[in-house]
Amino acid sequence: MAKRMDLNRRTFLVLSGSSNPLGQSLALEFCRRLAPGSLALILDEDQEQLRELENHLQGELKTKNVQVMTGRLDKSHSNGVQLMEETLKDHFEAQRDTQRFERSVIVHNEGQAATHVLVEPQGVEEWKDYVQHQLYAPVALNQMWLQSKYLEKVEKLAVNVTSSLLVRPLVYSGLLCSCKQARDMYFRAMASEEYRFGVQVLSFSPGLMATHESQCDVNGNRINPVDLVASKQTVQLPRIQPRQATLKLINILEEISFVSGHDVDYYDTFVL
Repeated sequence: MAKRMDLNRRTFLVLSGSSNPLGQSLALEFCRRLAPGSLALILDEDQEQLRELENHLQGELKTKNVQVMTGRLDKSHSNGVQLMEETLKDHFEAQRDTQRFERSVIVHNEGQAATHVLVEPQGVEEWKDYVQHQLYAPVALNQMWLQSKYLEKVEKLAVNVTSSLLVRPLVYSGLLCSCKQARDMYFRAMASEEYRFGVQVLSFSPGLMATHESQCDVNGNRINPVDLVASKQTVQLPRIQPRQATLKLINILEEISFVSGHDVDYYDTFVL
């Protein structure tokens, strides 16, 4: 069943991953639309990026509708669960008389593959770190978000920022594609399992972004992103800016409508 969502609700927003090129835009545009009494928790392992984003939001947001909190993830991203629970606990202890949230939104924007880097990790330890950051840690954070006592009977929306380039075969990136496919299937299964509890799920691919850049592989060969994309049609599509992708995502949620559990790609339609 297709659904639209008015984001102007009293919301607990979790954005996991703000240091890649899409994160700042997601944080700003989502926070702009939330109703008074909302709380936003922004998670990332880059403390400097978190500080800069917090200052940017304070300067850009004209109202005090949203209380913005930041949390620094550890190297394995395993403390995201603790940071979220502590934030919710402190919020409810400090504001006992306030109304509960009307909705909670979690946006999984971890890593750089969907927005920045397409060449997969080259070494064993780097690959293990990638799987931990892209699969295990987001799933653990998401499970705690679903089960949190502070969010009982609250309507929920989970957005998985992925890449259609990584859930289809991609040259030299078999491991990367496999990990992305596993994550995609987790969110599809979650949509089916949690639908009766008012949980909606959307996997969004921002397209081949302008921020995707050339890289050197382990042998020193420079790899251009277009060399990795097997589809010639995809290569010919326009590169996307972070704000374009963010506004498209919001338009899908609020205007176009979506079906929970489905994947939507920026290139499905160019209408903003």
